[in-house]
Amino acid sequence: MKQKNEFPSREELDQAFHYLHDQINRISVVEEVEMLKQEKDGLEE
Repeated sequence: MKQKNEFPSREELDQAFHYLHDQINRISVVEEVEMLKQEKDGLEE
């Protein structure tokens, strides 16, 4: 009986890495936009 490899393939790991990297970049951009809006609002007061 052949034992299944318990680790993901290199391709699966690459896909997961790129997905997570994209999500982190999106979150960073959203946070940067929010920070700039808050700074702008603070200057206008």
